[in-house]
Amino acid sequence: MKVSNIYKSSKLMASLLTAVVLSFTTLAVSYEYAVTVPLVDNKGNSGDIVSYKNGQYILTTDPSDPAMYGVIVENPSISFEDRNLQDSKLVTSMGEVLINVSGKRGSIKEGDYVTSSDIPGVGVRAVEDGQVIGVAMESYEPANSEDIGQIYVLLDIKTYFFGKGISGNILDIIRNSLTSPFMTPVQALRYLLAIAIIFASFVIGFSSFGKITGSSVEALGRNPLAGSAIRKVMFFNFILTFVIMAMGLVSAYFILTI
Repeated sequence: MKVSNIYKSSKLMASLLTAVVLSFTTLAVSYEYAVTVPLVDNKGNSGDIVSYKNGQYILTTDPSDPAMYGVIVENPSISFEDRNLQDSKLVTSMGEVLINVSGKRGSIKEGDYVTSSDIPGVGVRAVEDGQVIGVAMESYEPANSEDIGQIYVLLDIKTYFFGKGISGNILDIIRNSLTSPFMTPVQALRYLLAIAIIFASFVIGFSSFGKITGSSVEALGRNPLAGSAIRKVMFFNFILTFVIMAMGLVSAYFILTI
């Protein structure tokens, strides 16, 4: 076979491979599957956000609800239907889907995170740390804050931080995240790793502080004249303990936000 023919064949194969990869990428973005779930009183329309609480599927009515499960859809790519359920809705937890949204928290820009609201089943722009339903794929600018419309959202149910600092609420957010009834293995691993790091940093900090403080007190009893040097050691140990705990909190914060 001539070199030119080999080159043409290789170029054709590369083009076909690129087309296949792009096709799979497109499918991965738009792909979603849904399952039938029995909503209480069979309430809910396409685009409504659904939560799972106390063993029941209901329309979400709490802002940043940690129990968010998914969104009601009409024509998913794949559906798994339980024919034994007389009153049920198709709900998906992944993919790019239409969600009912409100301008109650202001206009939604493309790329904004969307979360639940106190309007049953309706999402709003997320402005505070907490659970989100996903990322807006298009903008929504209503004429007034009471209007409700639909936009495409890429579902990604998780706890999100807006970078306003870790000032004491990191443990609350971890606790709220772990109360979510549905988490991916990666999300669960991140939360468990963050908890482990916080716990380890506090244990190491307190244990080292206790040991050195005890030794310093004994040394002070044996040699009262060395009191000034011992106090400096204790102060340095206190600072070191604080640094260890702070590093643990910062490390946990970055694990949850990256």
